Amino acid sequence: MKQLLLRVDDDLHARLAERAKREHRSVNAIANEILNVVGSDEHRSEQEKVRARAAALGVLAEPLRPVDVTEDPEELRARAAESMRGAGRILDAIIDEDRDRL
Repeated sequence: MKQLLLRVDDDLHARLAERAKREHRSVNAIANEILNVVGSDEHRSEQEKVRARAAALGVLAEPLRPVDVTEDPEELRARAAESMRGAGRILDAIIDEDRDRL
């Protein structure tokens, strides 16, 4: 196994450390996962790239489950809205980043 010395700013390190703590993993494991996603992008479709980036950011949605037609529509709407809370900023950043590359 090779070693890589990587210098990152304090803010990035703090975010990686927080994510590692939240996921009960090491910063090294998180960094390896992210680098692996980025390194394998050249062989992926655009849809696969977006899905991988969303997964790495922790915003990949769970697969949809069948809806119980007896459930209250307002309850369903509220649950759907809550499940997307905070995703807008992250998705905007992904779109902006891709736009800047073109």
